[in-house]
Amino acid sequence: MNRSADDRWLGGVLGGIARSLGISSGLLRGLFLVFFFGVGGLTLGISSGATMVIYLIFWITLRES
Repeated sequence: MNRSADDRWLGGVLGGIARSLGISSGLLRGLFLVFFFGVGGLTLGISSGATMVIYLIFWITLRES
């Protein structure tokens, strides 16, 4: 799994993960926003702070492709 160099908004993390999973990056970004903002109570117990920490860890550890 790598960060995307061409499908990126912030760090390319979600674009790279979406490419690895074979799904739309827009769908994955939408799911990320649901978990970040807790839309409709769909956080699965993950706070917005934890979601950001997970994103930052991926940003730091994944190489750009």
